[in-house]
Amino acid sequence: MELFADGSIPAAPNGALPSSYLILLGLIGIVLVAYLLYYVGIIGFVVRTLSSLIRGCIRGGFRAWELLFSDLSWRQFLALVLGLIAVGVTTAGELPLVPIVFGAATVFMGVVTCFAYMSIDLERYDVERGYKAVYNPLKGQALALNLIRYGDRVGVTLLGAAAVGVIGGFALLNFGLSQSVGQNWYTMPQDRAAVGYVDFLAYAVINLYQLVDFLDLAAARGLLNVTHIRQTYWPAAAMLVAFKTFFTLILLQQIFASIRQGQALTAAIADFWSPHPPIQERARNALPQYGVGVVRPLLASLRTLPAMTREQRDQLPLVIAALGPNSIPALRDHLHDSHEGVRAVTAAALGHLHALEALPELVRLKDDASDFVRQEVADALGTLGGPALHKAQRRSRVPTRMPGQRGFRWKFFRRRGSAMTNPQECVETVVAALRASLTDAASGVRVRAARALGQIGRAAAPAAGDLIECLDDADETVQCQAAEALGMIGNKDAVPALAGKLTDPNPAVKAAAAHALGDFKQAAKLSMSDLVLLLNDPEPHVREAVISTIGRIGTFDGEVAESLAEGLTSSDPLLHAQTAEALGAIGSAAADAAPALVESLTSSSDRVRAKAAEALGKIGESAAEAAVPGLVRALKDKDTWVSAVAAEALGEMGEAAEDAVPSLVRSLHHVNPMVRAKAAEALGKMGESAVEALDSLKDATHDDDGAVRANALAALIEIAPVAPGSNEAMTAALQDPDPRVRAATAEAWGKRPDVSEADALQLLPLLEDANDQVKYQVLRTLPKFAGTTPAVVEGLCRRLLDDDSAWIQATAAQALGQLGPEAVEAGPALLRAARTGESSVREEALWAITMIQPPEAAAALGEGMRDGSPDVRRVASAGWMKAAAIPETAIPYLVEGLRDPEVQVRANAAYALSRLEELPPEAVPLLLECAADPNDGLRLNAVMALKESTTRGTTDLLASLIDDPNSRIRLIAAGAVLTVDATHPEAAAAVRAALADPALRLRQIGVSILDSLADRGRAFLADLRSRLSEEEHAGLREEVSQLVAKLEALPPDEPEARAEESPPIAFAIP
Repeated sequence: MELFADGSIPAAPNGALPSSYLILLGLIGIVLVAYLLYYVGIIGFVVRTLSSLIRGCIRGGFRAWELLFSDLSWRQFLALVLGLIAVGVTTAGELPLVPIVFGAATVFMGVVTCFAYMSIDLERYDVERGYKAVYNPLKGQALALNLIRYGDRVGVTLLGAAAVGVIGGFALLNFGLSQSVGQNWYTMPQDRAAVGYVDFLAYAVINLYQLVDFLDLAAARGLLNVTHIRQTYWPAAAMLVAFKTFFTLILLQQIFASIRQGQALTAAIADFWSPHPPIQERARNALPQYGVGVVRPLLASLRTLPAMTREQRDQLPLVIAALGPNSIPALRDHLHDSHEGVRAVTAAALGHLHALEALPELVRLKDDASDFVRQEVADALGTLGGPALHKAQRRSRVPTRMPGQRGFRWKFFRRRGSAMTNPQECVETVVAALRASLTDAASGVRVRAARALGQIGRAAAPAAGDLIECLDDADETVQCQAAEALGMIGNKDAVPALAGKLTDPNPAVKAAAAHALGDFKQAAKLSMSDLVLLLNDPEPHVREAVISTIGRIGTFDGEVAESLAEGLTSSDPLLHAQTAEALGAIGSAAADAAPALVESLTSSSDRVRAKAAEALGKIGESAAEAAVPGLVRALKDKDTWVSAVAAEALGEMGEAAEDAVPSLVRSLHHVNPMVRAKAAEALGKMGESAVEALDSLKDATHDDDGAVRANALAALIEIAPVAPGSNEAMTAALQDPDPRVRAATAEAWGKRPDVSEADALQLLPLLEDANDQVKYQVLRTLPKFAGTTPAVVEGLCRRLLDDDSAWIQATAAQALGQLGPEAVEAGPALLRAARTGESSVREEALWAITMIQPPEAAAALGEGMRDGSPDVRRVASAGWMKAAAIPETAIPYLVEGLRDPEVQVRANAAYALSRLEELPPEAVPLLLECAADPNDGLRLNAVMALKESTTRGTTDLLASLIDDPNSRIRLIAAGAVLTVDATHPEAAAAVRAALADPALRLRQIGVSILDSLADRGRAFLADLRSRLSEEEHAGLREEVSQLVAKLEALPPDEPEARAEESPPIAFAIP
C-alpha cells in the first residue's frame, strides 16, 4: 500500500478505508486503551493479582510436593508415575473410574513437582542476590531452607519426570473419561474399532506440539493420511486448553530454564579452576546458590584435572563445607571414588563439617594408597576427635521437616542414616587410627597425624608413647610436630624425652622441645637445668623459646639456681643478659637469684645492667632486701636507660623499697627527664611510705617536662590524697599546656575521696579540651561527683554527638549510662547516637539507654535489633531482657531476633519473649528451632518461652528434651509436659530424679514444679513424703512440708472438673 503522488490516502472500491489502515488504526487504538488502563491502575491491579495468584500456586504446590513427594528421588518419582499409569491402563476395562483417579493423581504429581522446582529456583535466585544463604547466614539473610533440604534432588531430571507425569497423566485422564462419563466428548478415528491409551497419548502430544494443523494440511494434499482423536465437547476442549497453557507457559519454560541453569553451573565449575583470581573468586561466590546439588558435579570436575595444587586441595573443602551439613550424604558417597583428588577433598570437607556419621569410613580410608588422601584423613580425624566433638554431637543437618510438621513418608524409599557414636568411643576410635598413622611411610602423613593428636589434647594420652618414639623420627618436621603434640596432650611421661631433645643438633627441634616443656609448667621443673644451658644457644628463636618456658615453669631448685648463677657470671654479655631476662620471666620465685642479679648491676655492659634491673623489678618485693641498695646505686648509672629502669624497678617493690625514697627524691632532679619521670612514678607506687617526698613532688609539678609533671601529680594523690595545698596544685594543673598533665590531673581528681560537686565542676571546661586523653579522663571522673547536674548531662551529650572521636563518644555514652534513670534527659541524644554513630558508639549508647530507660528506649532497642553489627544487636537484645515491660511494638523485632545469626541475640530474644503473657504464634516455629540448637543458653531460653505453648509440635519437642544433658532444660521440659499430661512417664521420672538429686538447686526446682501442678501433684505425694523425711536443708524442708499438707487436704480426684478449672501452670526456676 502506497500514498498517491498528491499525498492522499487511497480508498477501497466501496469508499471505505483499506484494511491495512484499519489494522494500523486498530493497533493504535489498542495502545491508547492500554495506556488509559495503565494510567487508571487497572493493568497494575491485574498484574498484581496475577502475580499473587502465581506466587500462591507456587507456594501451595511446593507445600504439597514437600508433604507428599519430597522423600522421592527423580527415579523413584518416575517409577511411581509410570506405575500409576500402568495400573490405570490395565484396569480401564473393568474399573473405568480408576484411570480417571490415577490420571488426575499423576497430573497432580507433575504439576506440584513443577511448582516445587519453581519455588526452589526462586530461592536459588535469592541466594544469588544475597538475601538468603545456604549456611551460616549473616544479619539480613535468611537460611535458604528449601534449597538446603531439597536442592540436590530438585533438578532438571525431576522436572523431566514431572513432564512425563503431566503428559502421561493427562492422556490417562482423557482415556478414562472416554470410557465412562465423557464418551461423547471426543471424535474417534474412523479406521479404528476401539481406541486405547496410546491413542490418547498421541492426542496429548499432537495437540501439545501444535501438530493438528500440519496433519490436516498433509491429509488435504494427499501427502499423509493420519487419523487421530479430536475433542468435540467443551469439557474436553477446556481441559486441553489448560493442559497446553500449563505445559507451554510453565513446564516447558522451566525445563529450558533448568537447562540454562545447568549450563551456568558447568561454566561456574569450570571458572572455579581458572588460574585467574578474579574469575575464580566470582565462581566461588556463585557456587553456593546451587545448594548441595553442586557437590556431585564439583567433585566430578576433579577427574578432569591432571593434578591438584596444595592451594586447591585446601580451598575446595572449605567451599563444600560452606554449603553446610546437608552436603554430608553426597560427600560420603564419594569417599571411595577411584580418583585420589576426589577422595582427598571429600575427607577434608567431612572433617570441616564435623561429620561424625562418616567416622567409620574415614578410619578405613587411613590405609588409602594415596599420600594426599591419608594426609587429609589425618587432619579430618583430628578435627572430629578435637574440642569440637561434643558440640558436633548436637549438630545435625537441617531437618527434612520442621519440628511438628506432618506429612506422608515414603519409608521404603528413605535412606537410612547412621547414628552418631558415643563421644568417648569416637575419641578412642580416632586416637587408635591416628596412632597407626604415626608409622605411615609418608612423612607428611606422620606430621598430620601428630598434629591431629595434639588437637585432640588430653584425650589422646594413650598415644603419648607413640609420639615419644616420633621424637626420633628421621624427619625433623615430624619431630617438631610430635614435641608440640606432647605438650598439648600433657602426659608427664613425655617430660624426660622432651628434655632429651634439648640437646638435639637441630635448632628447630630444640625450640619445639623447649616450647612443649613450657606446657607442662611445674611438672617440667626437673628440665630447668637443661633449659638454662640453652640460654647460650646461638639461635635467637631457641633462646626466646627457652626464656618463655623458664617463665612458664616458674620454679627451680638449687642446681638450677647454680646454673643460672653461672649464666649471670658469664663473660658473654648476650648470655648474661638472656639469663637475667629469664630470671625476670620467672618472677617472685627467682628471689634467691636477687644477689647475683645485684652483682650484674655492676657489669660493664649497659644491656646487662638494664636487664638485671628489669629482672629485679619483676621479682618484686621478695627481692627488696637484697636489691634495693644495688638499685639505689643504679639510679646514678652513667647510662640513663639503666637509671630509668632502676627507678621503675624500685617502684615495683612498693613499700618494701621505702629506704630508697631519699635516693628517688634526688632522682627527681636528674638531668634526664625520663629518669625524673620514672622516679616520680616509683614514689607514687610506694604510697604513704614516701610521704617525705611530698614537698619534692610538689616542686616536680613545675618541672619543665610534661611527663615529669604528670607523674608527680599522680604520685601526690597516691601518697596523700588530701595533702595540704594539693587542691591548689591540681587546680593550677588543669590549665597546664601539656595534655599529659591535664589528663593525669583529671584522673587524680577521680581518685580523691573528698571531691565536692563544686570542685568537680572545675573539670567541666575540659570536656572541650583538644586532647582526647584529657576528655577521656574527665568523662570518667566527672560523673562520679557531679554527674546528675544538668550542666554535666548536657556536656556529656555534647561530647556524645559532636566529638570527632568514636572513643570519646563511646566513653560519653558509658558515663551517661552510669548515671542511670536520673539522666533521662539524655534520651534523644542517645537515640541519635544509637542511630548514627560508629558501631562502638551505637553499642555503648544502647547500653546507656538500657540503664536509663528513657521514653526513647523502645525505638532505640528495636532499631538496634536490626543493626548490622553483631555487638550492637547483642546489647539491644539484652536491653529487652532488662526492660521494665515488653511493649507490643517490640514483638516483631524480637521474633526477627530469633532468626539472627548470633546465638546470643537469639537467646536474648527468646528470653524476652518468655516474659510475655501470651506467646505470638509466629514465634513458635522459630522457638522450636532454637530449642534444638546445640547452645545450652539458647535452648534454655527457648524452652522457657515455649513452656506455656500447647501446640502439638511444641509438646512433642518438649517431650524430646526431657533427656537433655542440661538439668534446667530437662526439668523445664518435664514440668511443661506434666501440665499437659500429668501421667507422662518420662517427665514424671525426671521430676522424681530431681527430688532425689544431691544438688539443692535441682531439688528446689523439682518441688517448684510439683507445687505448680496443683491437685495433679497428688501423684507425687509419696515422693514428697520421702523427700520430707530425708531433706536436710531447713528452708526446702519447710516448703515440702507445706506442699504435702496442701496436697493431702485436697478433695478426691474429679478429672472433668479439674480439666475445666485448672489454672495456667507457672513454675519458678531458681
